[in-house]
Amino acid sequence: MESEQHSTYSSMAGQLWISLSRCFWREDFWLPEGLTWDDLRSTDHLHYPDPFDIWFYPILYGGVYFLFCRWVLEPLIFAPMATLLRVSNKRWPRPQPNDILEKLYHKYRMKVPLNELTKSTEMTGLTERQIEWWLRRRYKSQRFNQHDMFVGCGVKLFAHVFFAVYGYAIMFSKPWVLDITLCWENYPYHTLEGDIWWYYVTVLAVYWKLSVLEFLKPGRKQDDQLFMIIHHALTVLLMTFSWTCNFMRIGSLVLMVHEIADVPLLAAKMCKYAGWNSGADAMFALFFVIWIATRCVLYPFWIMRSVFFDAPRYMFMPSAYVFIGLLTGLLLLNVIWSWLVVGVVVRKVWGGELRDFRSSGSDDEEEEDLRNKKRS
Repeated sequence: MESEQHSTYSSMAGQLWISLSRCFWREDFWLPEGLTWDDLRSTDHLHYPDPFDIWFYPILYGGVYFLFCRWVLEPLIFAPMATLLRVSNKRWPRPQPNDILEKLYHKYRMKVPLNELTKSTEMTGLTERQIEWWLRRRYKSQRFNQHDMFVGCGVKLFAHVFFAVYGYAIMFSKPWVLDITLCWENYPYHTLEGDIWWYYVTVLAVYWKLSVLEFLKPGRKQDDQLFMIIHHALTVLLMTFSWTCNFMRIGSLVLMVHEIADVPLLAAKMCKYAGWNSGADAMFALFFVIWIATRCVLYPFWIMRSVFFDAPRYMFMPSAYVFIGLLTGLLLLNVIWSWLVVGVVVRKVWGGELRDFRSSGSDDEEEEDLRNKKRS
């Protein structure tokens, strides 16, 4: 009897899965009118993207890349480089253990409501100022120091240099670089070439790694962390969706345009951590020129112009408009970042300090926030 019930439940679960799968892979959503999935089966001369590949291989290679970073890049290359350049490795000591304040920290970090702060003074016998000092010391004790940040930037720089070199090497042989309308013409009969397959899979593997580590990064401000998580999630979603819909041509152009600017930015940050301010200024100036050329000119006026005006002539299925929406979201993110970049440049011109626009604020800013909180 139990065996028959188990068989019945398994059959019902199987039918439910098949129904959900058919609903998700509806041809009228994913494909141009008149086409079915049978029309897009790979042949000896025409190879289409396999949805299985984009979920299995990037996650697998992301794990391999994580181990490569931990076992090779960090301890054997960038950590010794940081030591050679005398990058500061000082760390804040942890405060005296206090179970009550530890629970308070894990729940609120440094943004403790006034009523909870008052309640904690009664439970611990400490003053509000002492509790704020304890929370701040607890926060700073787990933050990455300059040595950690230098090594982290070095690992990212390694990846972005590789992708920039590899991406530009393979992309300049593609006909759709010179004629962007080929990204849409004769869609969806676009074959997936081997070099583009590796380009997509390896880039996505790195972003899977970055997405996971962003949740585990200690001591980062929540708004900064949320901003980077949104960016990584949008990148993963955009690449996965473009793979599924075989928008690999326009997707490869987006990758080519966006990868190069991170190289001088990361180099500038490493120079800053190493105390080489003139090198940091030079690298940031190069970054600013490349950023304007790629994110503010090529992406909106070359890629997005084609997305808005060329693509609708060839595609009308709902998945195409979802993809256009994701590309538009990336455009808005670039606009926000461009505003922040200009703000950094303006502050630098007026004699301010060069600071990464995508990282947490300095200790001085945190100290000022704490003083303002005490006054209020």
